[in-house]
Formats: sequence, C-alpha cells, structure tokens
Amino acid sequence: MKALGAASQFRKHVMGLCRSLFALSFCSLILGASLYAADDVVASVSDADLAKTNYHGYMPQGLWRLGDGVLFPTYALVVDKSKKKIHVIDNSSGSPTVVESYDSDLGKTAGDKTLSGDGRTPEGIYFLQKSLEGPGLDSYKYGVHAFTTDYPNIFDLRKGKTGYGIWLHAIDEKQTLERGSQGCVVVRNDTIKKLAQNITLRETPLMIFDKIQWIPTDSTKKDMEPVLAAVAEWRKAWESKDMDTYMKFYPNDFRFGKMNREKFRRYKAGLAERYANIKVTLSMPVIYAHKDTLVVRFYQDYSSPEHVDFGEKTLYMVKTDKGYEILNETWQESTNPKARSYLASGTNLCCQTSN
Repeated sequence: MKALGAASQFRKHVMGLCRSLFALSFCSLILGASLYAADDVVASVSDADLAKTNYHGYMPQGLWRLGDGVLFPTYALVVDKSKKKIHVIDNSSGSPTVVESYDSDLGKTAGDKTLSGDGRTPEGIYFLQKSLEGPGLDSYKYGVHAFTTDYPNIFDLRKGKTGYGIWLHAIDEKQTLERGSQGCVVVRNDTIKKLAQNITLRETPLMIFDKIQWIPTDSTKKDMEPVLAAVAEWRKAWESKDMDTYMKFYPNDFRFGKMNREKFRRYKAGLAERYANIKVTLSMPVIYAHKDTLVVRFYQDYSSPEHVDFGEKTLYMVKTDKGYEILNETWQESTNPKARSYLASGTNLCCQTSN
C-alpha cells in the first residue's frame, strides 16, 4: 500500500510540474494511463499471507457478484491451474468465502485449450450442465461422479476454439492425481461427492484460471459498478424504445440465433412498434469475469399491454475500448414463483433508472 501511495504522490508531483509548464496534455500523453491507474491497482496478496489467513478476507478476482441463495446459488467452483487446486466459494453469509480447497489434476499439456485433442484444460467461465453417475459411467476413467461443462462456450467459439467433452470428474484413491487428463478437471472420489452437494446444474459456475489473483473481498464494487451502469443504460434504452442507444451495445458481428445484427435490430424495432408502454424489470445479476469477458445473468420481467414474459436472461459481454458490448444473449422462460414474487415485491432490483 505504501507503493500505491508513492505512486499517487508521484502522479501529483508530475501533474503539478506539467501545469507549471503549460504542458498538461503533453505530459498526460507521454506518461499515459499509468498516472491515472495507480490508485485503482489492487495490491496483490502473497501466498504467505494467504496461508496465514487461510484465505479469510480474500476472494478470487472475477467473482464480481455471487448469488444470495434466493434467485441464484451462493456457490462457485474456482480452479487455479498454477496450483492444481479447486476452491469452493460460498456467498451465503453475504461475503464470498473460501470454504474448502482440494487438490486436482488437469490436462497433461500446459496452457489454455485451443484445439480438439491438444490435452489442455480450457480457461474461462463455464457452467456445469449434466450430472453423470451410476452403472452407465466408466468408474475407472471418471470415478463415481462426473459433471459435463459447456465448453466450448460463446467466447471460445468466437475465438475459433475446438474440442468437446471437458468434464469435472473423479478418479479413485488408487490412482494418482499426477497422470494428466485429456483436458478435464479431475478430483478424487471423496472430493467429487463433497463438490456435488454445492452444484446446481446450469447455474453453478466452474471458473478456470491459469493463476488466481486473490483480492480483498470488499474490492469488487469498483469493477462491478460500470457493468451495472452499462446494463442500466441497455435496459432503459430497450424500455424507452431508443433503438440507436440500445443497438450500440451490440457489435457489428453480433448474432442472435440465425439473425445478424441488422436483422436483430429490425426484429427488435418491430416489437417496439407493436408493443406499447414496454416495462422491463431486472433482478440484481450474478456477474462472473475472466480477463475481458463477462457473464451477467439475471431474472427479467418484460411486460406490455400486448405481451408479457418472465425468465432468466444471460448476457455474454466483453470489455472493449468502447465500453461493455454484448456478444450474445440467451433467455429461458421461468415458472419460478419465488423469483416472480421477488421481483414483484421490488426486492433487490437492478438498474432501475428514471425515464
């Protein structure tokens, strides 16, 4: 923290000098973003400090907002490839906490997965899709329980990555966790049994990092605020039928099903003309980030005199020099009465701005 303070003092000194020389813009250009970023840097946490605290007060960077157990699960599984560890993060107390850490095995080849058969474990934000156990599962290869993932996800496909069959699975106690997998995340049988208790299919994230950056649990607010601001602007533009502002969130290569960006715009504009007095209400989202990619998921209540729907919306976003853009989005109808009453009560709503 002393280093950050020194950086701040250096910035003030240089900027004062620049003003005295009537060359502020020139100095800003030469010194670049480093002058402005010093106060925003989160001090790294050493392995020694983590060991002393047993992760208390720290969380993996990227878990910007976990569920509270009402609409979304409180758990996340986070893999640190550099340490070959899988951590169970629980937010049921309102503060993300490491509750368990287990040894794991990974792909036999180092690096991020890019091609089918390359023996690498992918890195990114994934969700556990199916639960496999019983006589149909090869217990020698996969242990007593396995969970499939959604690799390759939207971000992987856009980067041209290939491959399939990336699972979280187990092996028995007689086998070593040093043999290297074909790309799966592998734990022991007793571990997979414990992990299974914290997994909600299609909602519990499996986040895989080359190396986890541990940060104080109270330091994610500044990362989350611009994302929520972007979602607020997107929601307001949709509700007010401001198509120019609404479509600025979708890049030129955006696709929605079989529709390209232009067809998607015409489709949305047509709905806006057809439906009067649109109202869009969102719950507070869960937000998971990996490098410049984000998954933002919330419940969405859309209503007009002509049409109503309610369900889960997922935005696959990327941070660019223009701000946050939506690469893809999905929506799944929901009949969850708890979620509907939760939004109707006005509890924990997101991004409601005045029109």
